[in-house]
Amino acid sequence: TPLLANNKDKWGLALDGQLKHEDTNLASSTLVADPSQRENLGIIVQYKVKVKLCLGPLGGDLVAELPFILMHPKPEDEPQALPGRDSPSKATTDSVPVDTNLIQLDADTSNGLVDPDDDIIFEDFARLRLKAGESEA
Repeated sequence: TPLLANNKDKWGLALDGQLKHEDTNLASSTLVADPSQRENLGIIVQYKVKVKLCLGPLGGDLVAELPFILMHPKPEDEPQALPGRDSPSKATTDSVPVDTNLIQLDADTSNGLVDPDDDIIFEDFARLRLKAGESEA
């Protein structure tokens, strides 16, 4: 996958991520199945490579632009555990109680599923959002 570090001097690049991150990749090509729906998409990412063939002093030059599709590799699947063995991650997840009621906003403290540090996560996200707003301004 082409990385941003090798293409920082180029203009008009579409990125998967932000410039400040080191592992930012060039954006994947947009696949358009129905050409009549092109107007409905926001940004269409396409790549071309320009090939120049020198045919000699009498033949001149032959130039062609060839389109290509840039796609990121499929994420690796987690290896499947053997049926006879229990994986340690499965054993730890089975022992943790899970609250399946995701709609109820009032937490039920009687079953021990309430985390007293729950609000800290939201405060961290709010703090990160404020820092991002200050850096953009």
